[in-house]
Amino acid sequence: MLDTTSLSDKIETHLKQEIMSGHLSPGQRLTIDEIADRLKVSAMPVRDAVRRLDGLGFLKVAPRRGVFVEDFDQTRFKHTMETRIALECLAVELAAERIPADEIRYADEQYRRGHRHAIETGDLSKLSECDNLLHDLIISYAENPLLAGLLRQLQDLIMWAHHIVAKYRPNAQMDALPEHLEILAALGHRDVEAAQRALRSHLQCTMQRTLEAWDRNPEAE
Repeated sequence: MLDTTSLSDKIETHLKQEIMSGHLSPGQRLTIDEIADRLKVSAMPVRDAVRRLDGLGFLKVAPRRGVFVEDFDQTRFKHTMETRIALECLAVELAAERIPADEIRYADEQYRRGHRHAIETGDLSKLSECDNLLHDLIISYAENPLLAGLLRQLQDLIMWAHHIVAKYRPNAQMDALPEHLEILAALGHRDVEAAQRALRSHLQCTMQRTLEAWDRNPEAE
C-alpha cells in the first residue's frame, strides 16, 4: 500500500511525539530552520506542521520571538480532562449499542491477559499496550467524525500530561483496570446509563490520581 501521508503530516507526528515523550520540554524555544536542518527537510512543510501544532496546543508561535513548546500545568490538564469527560460520555451513549459483542469480549480478554501477565512477571507492558483499547472502541463506534477528532486531540494532550508524572504513577494501568472492566461489563449488557456512570467515574478518578501525582512531582512545574 502506498504511503499517502504528506511530509508536513509526518513532521507534525514526529514533533508531537518528541513533545509527548519529553524529548522537547515545555517552554523550550525552537526555530523553523533548526527543525528543518535536524529532520533534513525544507522549511515549508515544517512551517505547516508547526502551524497545526500551534492550533492543537502543543506549540506556541510568538510573533517576532519564535516557536515554543507549550506549557502544560495542572490547571490545563484539569480543563482538558473536564472537556474529555463531557465528550466521551456523549460518545459512549452513541456507541453503546453499536459496539459488536465480539469486540467487547476481545477487549475484556486483552485487559485480563495483560493483568495476568503483570501479576506473573511484574511486567506492565502488555497491560499498557491495551490501555486505550476501550476508549478507542468508544470513539470508533460513536460514528461521529467531529467528535472522534476532538477526543483524539484531547487524548494526545492527556498522554503528554501522563508522561510528565509517569514515574510518580508506576501502577497507573493497574489502577485503571477494574474501572475499564466495569465499563466493558456495562457495554456487554447494553446498559447505556451504567456505561456512562462507569466511564464518568473512571475519567474523574484518572484526573484525580494524576493531579495527586503531579503534586508529588517537583519537576513537573
